[in-house]
Amino acid sequence: MRKNNLNIKLVYFDFNFWRVDILRLCLSFANIPYEYERIPREKWVSKKNQFPFRQLPVMFLNDKVYAHTHSLARFCAHHSNLLDVDDTKILIIDQVIDWANDITLKIGPSIRAEIREKNLEKAKSLRLNFIKNDLENWFLYLEKLFVDSSAKKEFFTDRFSVADIVAWRLIQWFTSGKLNYIDTNFINDFYLLKKLYHRISNIEKFKTLSEFKEILKN
Repeated sequence: MRKNNLNIKLVYFDFNFWRVDILRLCLSFANIPYEYERIPREKWVSKKNQFPFRQLPVMFLNDKVYAHTHSLARFCAHHSNLLDVDDTKILIIDQVIDWANDITLKIGPSIRAEIREKNLEKAKSLRLNFIKNDLENWFLYLEKLFVDSSAKKEFFTDRFSVADIVAWRLIQWFTSGKLNYIDTNFINDFYLLKKLYHRISNIEKFKTLSEFKEILKN
C-alpha cells in the first residue's frame, strides 16, 4: 500500500525546473512514491487544454487533478513532514516559496525572449537589466528573511523544511552557469545563503536522492 494511501502523479515539461523539483524532492525525501510524466514542449499546445489554468506543474491525486506550485508544494511538504505545525513558521515557509515565484517572474522575460522568441539581443538586454536591478536585491531579501527567521542560522525555521529545499533549488539554478551573463560567483556576496546551500547539499538523506543527483547532473 502506498504511504498515506496517496496515489500521486506529477506532470511537468521534459526538463528539470524548481517548480516541479521541489515537489519531487519532498516526496522522495519522505519515501512517498509518485509517478512522473514529462511532456515535450512541442506537444504542449495540443495538451494544455487538459489541465487546470493551462499551466504546469499539476498533480493527479487519487484521479483528481490539482495545480499551482505553491499549493502543490504545501501539500507535498505536509505529507512529507517538511511543513510545520506552527502557523508563524508556515508563514516563513510561504514567504520563501513566494520569493522563488517572484524572482522567477523577474527573470522570466529574458528566458522567454531567448527560448520562445529566439531573439538573443532582446534576451541579453532583458537579462542584463535583471542583473542590474533585481538579482542582488532579491537574494538580499531572501538572506534578510533567513537572518530574521532563523535563530540558529541553520535552516529557515530552525528545522529542515520545504523552505530550505526551495532556497537550495533556486540557488542551484542561479549558480549553475545555465543562465547567460549571470556571474555564478555572485552568491559569494551572500555568505549565509551560500553556507545554507552547502549545508543542505551535505544532508546525507537529501544528497543520496536520485532527484538530487539528477538536478545536479542536468
